Amino acid sequence: MLIGTPQYPAGDTALLEKTKALHNHIYTIDSHCDTPMLFSKGIDIGKKNKETKVDVIKMQEGLLDAVFMVAYLPQGSRTDAGLKRATNKAVSILSQLKQQIENNKEIVAQAYSVADLKKNKSENKKSIFIGIENGYAIGKDLKNVERFAQMGVKYITLSHNGDNDICDSNKGNAEHNGLSEFGKEVVREMNRLGIMVDISHTSEKTSFDVLEISKYPVIASHSSAKALCNHPRNVSDKLMKAIATKGGVIQICFYKGFLRKNGQSRLKDAIDHIDYVVKLAGIDYVGIGTDFDGDGGLPGIQTAGEVPQITMELIRRGYSDEDIAKIWGGNLIRVMKAVTGEK
Repeated sequence: MLIGTPQYPAGDTALLEKTKALHNHIYTIDSHCDTPMLFSKGIDIGKKNKETKVDVIKMQEGLLDAVFMVAYLPQGSRTDAGLKRATNKAVSILSQLKQQIENNKEIVAQAYSVADLKKNKSENKKSIFIGIENGYAIGKDLKNVERFAQMGVKYITLSHNGDNDICDSNKGNAEHNGLSEFGKEVVREMNRLGIMVDISHTSEKTSFDVLEISKYPVIASHSSAKALCNHPRNVSDKLMKAIATKGGVIQICFYKGFLRKNGQSRLKDAIDHIDYVVKLAGIDYVGIGTDFDGDGGLPGIQTAGEVPQITMELIRRGYSDEDIAKIWGGNLIRVMKAVTGEK
């Protein structure tokens, strides 16, 4: 059942038709959005909300197949009480998200696998994968990793803006000199349970520690290229090459402060970052993680309903259909399959 009406910018009719055709037969995935942060405002993801950049209707309008919606936790107290509150908050957010999906099951479904994504698209449903932004949610209890896996969590961003018990953040104080001993156990347990390890927000030393320990490829769910914008959240050339060597993927973030140092960013700048990864590491190691509803969004591309403009710009730059399929979802799908063992 299609509710939203696809919206496209005015322009070259042939380019618009090619874009729509591509979106109809490839798998398009946005690997990071923070829409659950707006649940307190009473939003319903099955309706078109003025407050959100992502909802199912906007996904329909943008012919976007899937998004990763995350339970975001700001770094807080690491006392026993503080850690318990963090875990409970993550469970609460994920439970609310799962209930919203259930309430709108005619048009959207939670995806637990790549097979689910494909099945949902064949049934004209949108897919929501769920993740956690900040391993703070795990606290000091390794059993929480399995608890989250059972809820369908597909990736965990190991830290946010501050060191936690797992690792050092790129905005932390290098408390552990990378991954802590507990953090190493967390990475191994995520490997065992088929949860992707996300190194967006971690320190560079943490990221290299993860690459050394993880049996599987890792992701940067919403990061960009440090060479083009020297921000601690971005990925250095050395780290980018190492992620690619491991078979991982860097998902370019559409937050203006990660694209140009002066913040005067446009869609062109985001595509420049995609170009950079392709030239340095290869076409197989880049994707898209907009950070919509978490300050992501650029002039003219502020919602999931406008993402076809990304495809249009990729076509203008000479990317082939196969290349675009990899950027929009194929590369991330490859990593998900590697981590979960899905055929």
